Amino acid sequence: MDTPFNERGVTLSRAGLSASGQMIPLRDLRTARVVKIPRQKPLPVIIALIGLVALVAGIFTGSGPALVLGVMTIVVGYLTWITQDVIFQLMVVTPDGEREVLITKDQEFADKVATLVGEAVAKHAAGAPAKPQA
Repeated sequence: MDTPFNERGVTLSRAGLSASGQMIPLRDLRTARVVKIPRQKPLPVIIALIGLVALVAGIFTGSGPALVLGVMTIVVGYLTWITQDVIFQLMVVTPDGEREVLITKDQEFADKVATLVGEAVAKHAAGAPAKPQA
């Protein structure tokens, strides 16, 4: 690696990868991958369905408070859905197993760091002397 990478609290240098208070030596890194964690559907759907049931109950019983409660609960379910973000985790493989290094909403940044880690590992492996066989 010619120049170190230092952006948004993530540093990749000849020494290793540093992010989220963790320092992983370059010699311990094997691979890196980005994992997408999508929006969670069950909670907003359940909230909206409860609101729909309250709305229908309000319509059939003629209850104003049930109508208002149903509409408000449907709106809360919708807002719960739209305020959730898709997040991306950068996972690296070390001899001790897979570790989470970074969580971000920016897929481009996560992919960039994963690519740089892959390149650094390849360069380190190419420049490392072969281990003597016993």
